[in-house]
Amino acid sequence: MTGLTRKEIRRIRRDNEFSNDLIDIRHTPISQILHRWHTDSEFLTSLGSPMDLVFEGEGTSFSLLVKKYGGDVPPGAMRTELERIDAIEVTQTGRLRPTKRISYNLELHEKLTGGLTTILFPAALNLVHNLENPNLADWWANVTTHTKYLRDSDRGRYMRIANERIIEFAKSMDDMQAGYEALYDADSEGDPSRGRTLGVGLFYFEEDKSDSDVFD
Repeated sequence: MTGLTRKEIRRIRRDNEFSNDLIDIRHTPISQILHRWHTDSEFLTSLGSPMDLVFEGEGTSFSLLVKKYGGDVPPGAMRTELERIDAIEVTQTGRLRPTKRISYNLELHEKLTGGLTTILFPAALNLVHNLENPNLADWWANVTTHTKYLRDSDRGRYMRIANERIIEFAKSMDDMQAGYEALYDADSEGDPSRGRTLGVGLFYFEEDKSDSDVFD
């Protein structure tokens, strides 16, 4: 299981006919649904928050959201999976409300696939680019910050603050990217000459002394 729909696989095969050099990092259907629910104006309230959606019916609905962004995944199956990972809840009026913007609690193979695609691979691209382009003007940001001078009792607070700030920054970048998606998605669909994938990666880490001494 790759997390890609049959439609996505057909698209990748089609694109490869045009270029073997184009590598596109794609959302899985679950993450795409959550992302669009938080960024597509059709599914947002006047205050910019995700709407509570009826499952199906005329007008804006969860089924419409899945039809637009879920590939060939049926709305019922998407709802079941989102409930399984606690990404949505049912309101007292029977509407569906997202409780997460990023999909957590995925199965191990989904985590592995997502990690390889969205963390290790972009980090490798960054490293190779900076090695091949030593000129500072062409440098891609790749920064970590660390300290040894925290007590074990401070670890929980440090990790909580780091995670909160990373997620908030990621949300702000996601909002900016959503603006570009709204402008260009319709025009670029199926176009092999569309722009390359750009993005940022942020992460929290701890060094395990039993595994590494990189920061000594």
